[in-house]
Parts: sequence; structure tokens; C-alpha cells
Amino acid sequence: MENYNLETFDKAILEGSAAWWEMELPSGQVIFSDSKTSMLGYKYKDFKNYKDFTNIVHPDDHDKIMQDMRDHLDGKKELYETKYRIKNKDGEYLTFYDIGQIISKTENNIKLIGFVWKIEENTDINNEMKEFRNLILKGNPSLIDLFKKFK
Repeated sequence: MENYNLETFDKAILEGSAAWWEMELPSGQVIFSDSKTSMLGYKYKDFKNYKDFTNIVHPDDHDKIMQDMRDHLDGKKELYETKYRIKNKDGEYLTFYDIGQIISKTENNIKLIGFVWKIEENTDINNEMKEFRNLILKGNPSLIDLFKKFK
């Protein structure tokens, strides 16, 4: 099942229904694969800071995603993991599943990496994503290994 799950993930990245991202704090600077913005109908240059993304998150989901990030940054959760709706360029909301992790932390800087998938609005996180999450938690493969593969 692990191979199937990783093949599915590879396919999602290559087809543009998933994307990688990297964020530095406290600056909020983000870099990401082009598919992250193209899924929303925007251009890469429209997003320089994480707030450019959070500003278009559905108002009912905004506080939850921010709390999920704080919980990870504070060490309460091993991973940043959340599901949210975000507005595309046409004004419609699309649903995404996002998973990430701190990869380095100093007194003045935190670096996170992660992946985001476009999913159906009314579905729970599907089995493949749950399996992917479990593989990441086991460290086989690590988020860092996957990130290096696609960046």
C-alpha cells in the first residue's frame, strides 16, 4: 500500500492537483510550486507572503487554519495539518488539504515545508491522504525527502 500511496502522490503533483510549499517565519515569505497558484487561477507573482494566501481563505476556516499552525509551531502537534476552503480567481471556493512540518528552527527563524492537495468539498480526508500522513509520521518517507524530490 505504501508504494500505491506514493505513486498516487507523485501523480497528483505531476498533474497539478497537489503542490509543495516552503515558508519562513517570522518574515512570512513563501515559495511554492506553480501548481499551488494555478489551481486557484492566479499567477505565482500574486503571492509573496503567507498572508496573500490566508487573506483569501474562507472566513469560517481562517481561525482554524491559524490555530492549526500555532499548535504545530508551539509543539502541540507533530504536523501542521488542516482542511480549508480558499477563494479562486473566479470568486468560487475550492477545498484543500494541507500538511506541513518544521524543518529548522533557530532563535530568530523557523522554516516549514509542506504539501497541499485540492480535494472535493464535502469529503473527509480520504484514505490515501491518511495513509500518506501516517507514512510521514513514521518518517518513511520524510517530508524533507519528498520535498527534495519535487522542488
